[in-house]
Amino acid sequence: MAIATASLDLDRYGRSPKLSPVTPELAALQACPLLSAAPAPSLQALASVSTLRPMARGSTVAAEGSAVAHAIVVVRGRVRAVRRAPTGREIAVEIFRAGDLIADGVLSPASPLANDWEAIEATTVLMIPRDALLGHVRSAPELALALAAQLLRRLDRSKELAVGLALSDVQGRVVSALVALGRQDGVEGPDGLLIRQRPTQQEIANQIGACRETVSRTVSEMVRQGLLTPKGRSLLLSRRLLAPSA
Repeated sequence: MAIATASLDLDRYGRSPKLSPVTPELAALQACPLLSAAPAPSLQALASVSTLRPMARGSTVAAEGSAVAHAIVVVRGRVRAVRRAPTGREIAVEIFRAGDLIADGVLSPASPLANDWEAIEATTVLMIPRDALLGHVRSAPELALALAAQLLRRLDRSKELAVGLALSDVQGRVVSALVALGRQDGVEGPDGLLIRQRPTQQEIANQIGACRETVSRTVSEMVRQGLLTPKGRSLLLSRRLLAPSA
C-alpha cells in the first residue's frame, strides 16, 4: 500500500497540495544520502523512470567489459566490485552497501567496466537511467560535487588497498582491510572500532589477495591476543589496532 506524504506549503490560492504517494522507487532514492536532499519533484521524476531489481546471491549486477547505461543505488544487501584472474583467483576491489550510489556508468559511459559488480548476498538495486540522472545533475550542481567527493574517497581506499598489498604482511593487510571497513561502516567507541556487520574470512581473503586458510589462522591469533573480539554478527577492533592510524 502506498504511503502518502504531505508538504506544509500551500499553493498560491492557499490550498493544501495533493498528497504524493511514496513508491518503493521513491523510498529508495530518499534513503540514498547523495540524493535525499533533492527537491521532491526531482526525486519523483527520477523514481518514475527507475526500476527496482532483486538480485540473488552471487548474481552479476554488471559484467566486466560491459558498458553500463544506468546508475545503481544499493537498496538492500551488498554489492562488490571483483576482479578475477584466468586461474580463477579473485580480489574484491570495493564493497557497496545499502544507500550507496554507483554512478560509474553515468560519469564515464565510454569506459567498459574493469571488474564485475556482483551481489554478495540477496540484494535489491535501483536502476536509474543514465540520461535521467545526468539531467538531475545538471539541475543540481551540488550533486556533481558530491559525486566527485565520493570518487575521491573511493580512489583513496583503492590506494590504501594497493599499498597494503605491496608493503604489508598478511596480518597488516587484514588489519588495514578491517580498519577501512570500520571507518566506512562502523562505530568508534572507548573500547575500539565496532564493525557492525562482520565480514566473512573469505571476504577478507578476497579483499587482501590471500587464501582463506591463511586469513583464518591470522584472525584466530588476533582474537587470542585480544586484538579482535567477535560480538555476535559484529566485530570489535581493539584500540591497539587503531593507534597507528589515529
